[in-house]
Amino acid sequence: MRAHCSAIDDLPVIRNSLQKLVGDEFEINEKSEKSWHGAPQTNLSLEITRKKDIRFTMSNLGNEFLYLLLEEDIMSRIDDRNVIHLRISLAELCCGKIKLSKPRKKEPCIKIKIKLEVYPGQSVKDIATSCIQDAMN
Repeated sequence: MRAHCSAIDDLPVIRNSLQKLVGDEFEINEKSEKSWHGAPQTNLSLEITRKKDIRFTMSNLGNEFLYLLLEEDIMSRIDDRNVIHLRISLAELCCGKIKLSKPRKKEPCIKIKIKLEVYPGQSVKDIATSCIQDAMN
């Protein structure tokens, strides 16, 4: 997960919202630097590697969010390396809601990448669907 926060963003609120999504077990890495245009920004990032923890975090996204992913064409969010790309609205997350950001909409968001474990002969779509359904259960 990754978020780019500007100097006017409320970092403690964003940090707290992310922590609620992933649980207290994970440490959020913060890196202060300058944006492409020179303005100060803070990058928040976190990597989850254990399958159990990934399933837990995905289930925290909520059934409504996950159902929405199943309703749309999930393959449009999967790249050629079998990674699902999601964007959650940062403003909504800070308000306690989890909402999928609209494609191409320029709004602050949490970027999530989920690497799927796909072996030769397996369908990427079937694996992604199964992963989402497991998180819903």
